[in-house]
Amino acid sequence: MQKIELLPLVLDYQSFFQTPHDITCRSIAVPPCLDGTEINLICGPLHAGKTFFLRHVAGLIPGFKFYINFEDSRFRGMGPEGLQEIEEIAAEFCRKGFEYGEGFENEEKADKEGSSGPISYFLDEIQYVPGWEDWVDRLQRDGGRVFISSSSAGLMSQNISSRFANRIRIIKLLPLSFKEYLSMKGLRAPKPNLLTPSRCDEILCLFLCYFENGGFPDIIKNDDYRLSRKYFEEILEKEIIDKHNIQDTDGLKRLAVFLISNMASEYSLDTLKSASGIDSEDVLRNYLDYLEEAFLLYRVPMFKHLYEKTEDGREEYGKEYGKEYGKEVPCKVYAGDTGFFKSVFPNYPDSLGSRFENLVFLELLRQGKQVSYFRGRGECDFLITDKDKRAVTAAVQVSVCFGGPASERDVLGLMEAMEEFGLNEGLILTMDDEGVVEVEGRDGEKKRIVINSVWKWMLE
Repeated sequence: MQKIELLPLVLDYQSFFQTPHDITCRSIAVPPCLDGTEINLICGPLHAGKTFFLRHVAGLIPGFKFYINFEDSRFRGMGPEGLQEIEEIAAEFCRKGFEYGEGFENEEKADKEGSSGPISYFLDEIQYVPGWEDWVDRLQRDGGRVFISSSSAGLMSQNISSRFANRIRIIKLLPLSFKEYLSMKGLRAPKPNLLTPSRCDEILCLFLCYFENGGFPDIIKNDDYRLSRKYFEEILEKEIIDKHNIQDTDGLKRLAVFLISNMASEYSLDTLKSASGIDSEDVLRNYLDYLEEAFLLYRVPMFKHLYEKTEDGREEYGKEYGKEYGKEVPCKVYAGDTGFFKSVFPNYPDSLGSRFENLVFLELLRQGKQVSYFRGRGECDFLITDKDKRAVTAAVQVSVCFGGPASERDVLGLMEAMEEFGLNEGLILTMDDEGVVEVEGRDGEKKRIVINSVWKWMLE
């Protein structure tokens, strides 16, 4: 594209980026990514608020800000030479003093004063442009601040991390947390230990609405959970079918609906074949990868270790069970938002426990936890592992309510995981039950189990 063709498009986006807008502050640490020493990659599903997050960051940075959304079809077909033209336009805008919130009303004054400091580039969905990596690399090396957003987890791949070495910071932006939901409702997140009984009832009611409808900002703002179905179909169409040129669109949709309707459950390839009508295991694996790249679902592996003998005869945990042993790791699947369940398949029999477990998984993901699940004689929903040492640091069980035979199974599964990994304390998250119980372990020592309501845990 020629500069004369690009200029009106670029001007439109600068006006959009500067227009005042109510922005929900996210519970994400922003300050470390403002000094320009790193390329900042913000990844998350469509409609999670990535562009508004960029605008929030822009408001914290002095100097000239430049924004482009490369998802715009008018940029399709543009090559590396177009990126160079855009850079020249940005430099010209900067020289003329097109400061954040100003414009071109006084170009004579702007020509004299210019603009000092580095240019901050805010680039939505730049992966659509071939050769973007070299351009972004040079922008950052030349002193520019670079912020990229993408609706594809593919940009978080090892190749991108290696390409930019230690100069990239990856920020996951998921649908709103419960704290952020309260903020969007104009409420300050309370301290759980300071709540009165009446206030607890009020917050619990808000939590149940959040749990049912999910965390997409516009769904919360408009109180319209039907948007969730629209988002589901849009993500399938734009981020998977169009991007990967999928021919069997019906099979892909059947697969996605089946997995979301069976959230928090294990799956087998044979089951997926039957549910989707897709015979090829390779195609199924590819589709699973695409669904995860688009943030529609997540796969969580089962944690299983093998014992190895050390030189002095002691047994220690060996490698994790996985493909190095010629087997695929069993996985559970979780939906990218709890609101997808009733919007995608409203007539499917509800499983409150599975949706509740899905909610906890998403919160652990927001917290940056590395999770797996454990199965021995019983099952523990989540093990949290140290990202460097691979050591299990916590065990979490999810139970809608505490009491009765189901809770006994939950305690046994949690206790088994705690004893397996040498943990003295475990956590059971419920809808609204609280307490502490002590259970005697196999070695005769007491293990402490904390029971906490999930909404209070999400407010901590």
